[in-house]
Amino acid sequence: MAVCGLLAAAASAPAQDGEGKDIGAAFTVSGIEIDVGAPTSDAARDAAFKEAPRRAWPRLWARLTGNEADSAPQMSDAALSAIIDGIEIQREQLGEGRYIATLGVAFDRQRAGRRLPAGARVIQSRPMLLVPVLTEAGAMSTYEPDSPWFKAWQAFPASSSTIDYVRPRGSAADRVIVNGWQGLRGDRRLWRQILGRYSADNVVTAEARLRRTYPGGPVSGYFLARYGPDAEILDSFSLRASSSAEIPAMLSQAVQRMDGAYTRALEEGVLQAEDSLSANLSSISAPPVEIDDGFEALGLIIAQVPTPAADDWVALENAISGVPAVDRLTLTSLQVGGLSEVELATSASEAQLRAALAARNLTLVGSDGNYIIRRRQTGDGAAGEVVTPNAAGTGGAGISEPQAGSPAQNGQPPAGNAPAAPSTNPSATGEQPQSLLPPVDETGDDR
Repeated sequence: MAVCGLLAAAASAPAQDGEGKDIGAAFTVSGIEIDVGAPTSDAARDAAFKEAPRRAWPRLWARLTGNEADSAPQMSDAALSAIIDGIEIQREQLGEGRYIATLGVAFDRQRAGRRLPAGARVIQSRPMLLVPVLTEAGAMSTYEPDSPWFKAWQAFPASSSTIDYVRPRGSAADRVIVNGWQGLRGDRRLWRQILGRYSADNVVTAEARLRRTYPGGPVSGYFLARYGPDAEILDSFSLRASSSAEIPAMLSQAVQRMDGAYTRALEEGVLQAEDSLSANLSSISAPPVEIDDGFEALGLIIAQVPTPAADDWVALENAISGVPAVDRLTLTSLQVGGLSEVELATSASEAQLRAALAARNLTLVGSDGNYIIRRRQTGDGAAGEVVTPNAAGTGGAGISEPQAGSPAQNGQPPAGNAPAAPSTNPSATGEQPQSLLPPVDETGDDR
């Protein structure tokens, strides 16, 4: 058949070994050669997309069952369409009435797994936190929204992989808590807290280093597939894009190769969960708080929490989230080195919330919508007692307590000082502000 005006639209093909075997995800079949003719180019392409799953299914069956490809059960086009996650164009040539391409078919792990026999070699990893570290022009990034490496991993069809990737959404808290340096250092204490936050059992760090020859010119990439808190290297390789426009295709290919490396490591027993990284955050004190309908529930409150460092917020978040009276905790603003802002939902009253926090060595400072949640400090008083923030807003840390045996401790005013007069500026509700001074003995001489 004559081909008129073939247009080449080459895309980066997933990596293959010397024998042309797939080394991508377990449920992805790549390297399917298609050459289809039809009255129009669109019809030829549609026919090729129907033919690719027909050829991919026997290969997937043979790979996961160990049987011959011919023994795969026959499936209709509609049934095949229901178990595939997508079709990848690795290379294509489109002409009038003809379509020549190399395609890949990604099967959905769950739907395709139900079509496999019980003895199929289908394995599934424990949840793995994915940290996509990109180094470019001397700067490191992880979950920045404009990072092309982060976007490449977000676009990856994880349902076709045997690795259970935990992919954060890329919030401000994600970028601060799991930054580029954290992904490459072996601080197990901090990793234990981070993995507890994301409900993951281990971490995989996908590192990409990009170097641009000149603006708009060729871009070379060096990639390392790491795993574990010690960032051990499983695989490394280099790729090259002829221009900046081809960077997304290059990164997509790198994602496929890294997923293949993690899949092989899982099959070989290298990629496993570490028990030492599993944080036990179960309750060890205080029974659940019983909610009394006679009290008015706080509902949703905005509070500030002290966050001198990122790991301080992780520890405080785990502690607050474990309080039975806290239904939901959301970080709305992270200020490392200052006071961050959280949104807390509770069905308990203010008194009940204070008591529940006190059972976890925490305290709710302030009242009437001006709240600070922090660790309990010396001088905070009895559990559940209202603590008023000082002028510096530190939540009571600067309020001095009367010394034992002093006149103030015995209910008497300090010698040489007149007792404080009642406030003459009542609040809008008519109540007097709470005084921080000890009570005055009314039988004493005020003069």
